[in-house]
Amino acid sequence: GRPEEGEAAAPRTVVEELIAGIWSEVLRRDSVGVHDSFFELGGHSLHAAQIAARLRQALGREVPLGLLFQQTTVTGLAAALEADASEASATLLPPITRVPRDGELPLSSPQVRLWFLEQWAPGSSALNIPRAVRFSGHLDLAALGGALAEIVRRHEILRATFPAASGRPVQVIGPPRGGGLELIDLSALSEEVREAEAERLAVREARRPFDLTRGPLLRAILVRLGEGEHLALFTMHHIVSDGWSMGILVRELSALYRSALAGLPSPLPELPIQYADYAVWQSRWLAGAALEAHIAFWRRRLAGAVPLLLPTDRPRPAVRSLRGATRGVQLAPALAQALGALGRREDATLFMTLLAGFQALLGHLAGQEDVVVGTDHANRERVETESVIGFFINQLVLRADLSGNPSFRELLARVRCSALEAYAHRALPFEKLVEGLNPRRAMDQAPLFQVKLILQNAPPAELELPGLRSRVLPTDPGAAQLDLTLAFAPSQRGLSGWINYSTDLFDAATIDRLMRRLAALLERAAADPEVRLDELTRDLDASERKQLMIESNRRETNLQRFKAVQPKPVSLPAREVVNIGPLAPGQRLPLLVTPAIEDVDLAAWAAENRGLIETELHEHGAILFRGFGIASPAAFERFAGTICGELFHENGEHPRETVSGNVYTPVFYPADQRLLWHNENSFNFRWPAKILFCCVQPPASGGETPIVDSRQVFAAIDPRVRDRFVARQVMYVRNFGNGLGLDWRTVFQVPDEAGLEEQCRDERIGFEWREEGGLHTRSVRPAAVRHPGTGEMSWFNQAQHWHVSCLDTETRRSMEALFREEDLPRNCYLGDGSRIEDAEMAEILAAYQRLEVSFAWQRGDVLLVDNVLTAHGRNPYTGERKLLVAMGEMTNFEEV
Repeated sequence: GRPEEGEAAAPRTVVEELIAGIWSEVLRRDSVGVHDSFFELGGHSLHAAQIAARLRQALGREVPLGLLFQQTTVTGLAAALEADASEASATLLPPITRVPRDGELPLSSPQVRLWFLEQWAPGSSALNIPRAVRFSGHLDLAALGGALAEIVRRHEILRATFPAASGRPVQVIGPPRGGGLELIDLSALSEEVREAEAERLAVREARRPFDLTRGPLLRAILVRLGEGEHLALFTMHHIVSDGWSMGILVRELSALYRSALAGLPSPLPELPIQYADYAVWQSRWLAGAALEAHIAFWRRRLAGAVPLLLPTDRPRPAVRSLRGATRGVQLAPALAQALGALGRREDATLFMTLLAGFQALLGHLAGQEDVVVGTDHANRERVETESVIGFFINQLVLRADLSGNPSFRELLARVRCSALEAYAHRALPFEKLVEGLNPRRAMDQAPLFQVKLILQNAPPAELELPGLRSRVLPTDPGAAQLDLTLAFAPSQRGLSGWINYSTDLFDAATIDRLMRRLAALLERAAADPEVRLDELTRDLDASERKQLMIESNRRETNLQRFKAVQPKPVSLPAREVVNIGPLAPGQRLPLLVTPAIEDVDLAAWAAENRGLIETELHEHGAILFRGFGIASPAAFERFAGTICGELFHENGEHPRETVSGNVYTPVFYPADQRLLWHNENSFNFRWPAKILFCCVQPPASGGETPIVDSRQVFAAIDPRVRDRFVARQVMYVRNFGNGLGLDWRTVFQVPDEAGLEEQCRDERIGFEWREEGGLHTRSVRPAAVRHPGTGEMSWFNQAQHWHVSCLDTETRRSMEALFREEDLPRNCYLGDGSRIEDAEMAEILAAYQRLEVSFAWQRGDVLLVDNVLTAHGRNPYTGERKLLVAMGEMTNFEEV
């Protein structure tokens, strides 16, 4: 029988002693009795995984994770293990051992997924893991830099880069180097300016993308704010790190800093394995029958599952952009304690209890009884991986059945069962699961689940440095991989965390309302687990209606106060001084603006109405200003300066002639040939957001500037062609030094090879020097982008300017007679190096042709074009044609 209250029965058998000792270590308890409950001692799934790993190592056999949830006492677990159940005696996986570093090192399965996601959305911060820490006190910079350098030396993955070899990614481990601690001193600034600049730097660093081919993939910046005040900004790319790894980094940095201050060597033992060893081990054992068994389970478990269709504030875009935001969330200590107590009574973890409530709410909001969400599993199944920095985390798919109007207690039992089944098959990497199930691929949604719930149970780590007080600051990478990701971690304030959401779909107010409803649902469920879902959600709706009524009354009161304020006269620019309407009836592009009165100063009117111009430009994509008498380069530059603020100083990419300041002639192109539609400089890393054309002299005939709505082009292209381009992007290939076209010094505007190489690295251009001074370059750019102002997808590339099939027949034959394909002066491919078929280019050209709009130039016309929303070209002409060009608001692909 059970011992009397207050007694802790001592272990009686060798196996019980082993289990009690492991529980004591993992759960951080001084002693554990044989009848103590795993859940009452604070156990959760991560603890269970650590215990199973230690039992595996001690007993020399596999220990199913689910066994610890079924046998929740030391004596019960010992009896189950001694019975030698078939699952427990399964074949033991081989240990992880070091592999040679003399060949290509593979990526792990989850790393491969992130590598391809990076190719799909280059320049995104969605895969950044940032942390900002404020220090007060004396900070030893040498000790901090040395500690960081030692961590980089210890962990190979922090020196890794991920180039492609033969079309697939590989890991390349670089030599040890300094820690790369960048110092920025703001102490000379005033306090107000200093704090604002520090905040700007923190946001910039959290959102600054990485280059997987160059590295480093750990960045550390120390900002000096004043005497005894510093801000440390650490950012890692997810491909080399996860939440657990960030904890390792913090603990090792604390230990190494202390040793450096004391003048002692590193107290940390050398690591027996590195992440690359784990990646090789994973690829070797997860194959054949073991792989198929896991996939077969998940195929049965997810059969018939449907996407979670939550109501959104905006329609789901055709291609998800990864733009997002993050907000802090909090569940009160009393609620956290009540949820924990409920879980212990039901032999369920806190995560399972939270999951049951979250899935109940999601099902109610979506009107679905079948609710699929994802979660993260630490995947530190081996003892030897617990101290290794790297991307180990795996994603599990958790499906809940809400049918039959169950009580919350019944739903929790279903969720517990589903979670335990998933844990039993947690070894299958999510990437292998997607590959095995091969679900319908869509550009608008992530595969298998769109919402994730995380309870972060990784060992807590605070950056504790002698003589310093530290405070972790919130960070927001400004990106979202899923529709919603909700994460909690236990804290002294209850359950603290964050919710990350797609700003394409949701407003901040909607997210706040969702969290309010979740807290209310969990409170009611914890107080009365027998409540049925229909009653639970009915109460939820009533509470929400009451809250909305309170907010409505508050807004009405504020409105009445506002109306009571006596208005003061304000001078506003009169819209009536111009006429605004279509160029032709029913024609959306371009919008026409003409003077409604005499002697309108267009530049002055534009300066007063920049908001109106921006709004109309986003709507129409191009605006034609006609009849304002813009007849000189100076007048044109003045107007362009009011529209763009800062005009672009021309680079050497195209032969132009400077007319005045930042005003140029158009690109030289033979008058008898047609210049195809294009978005200016979209093959470059940097490009203008706005372009202005001014007609000084219209030609005798022809010479129109046809324009095309790039949003309509995106929608008009055959989806099979469009999706292939969007997923793989466009690679622009160029060969200099063959006697055709401009030389590389003119194009790049650099005097020597060193300058060229530096610029190529900055602008993400691959380069290769060839014999006799030849240069081969290649750059991968998006085929489509989301407009930063409107959020709409636009076809944004210059494949039709580069692809050999778009040359006229005679020129193409001449080129192909002179050069091998790889030596052509210019050509383009898909981003993975595969060919773009002639038929695909024909489909794209046909879409442009169907959608183009042309108008005859008149003297003094000014055409303002949004370069992302609208492509432009030029028709052949006769007679003298003189146009001026100005470009502004330079943008790069990192910013969109």
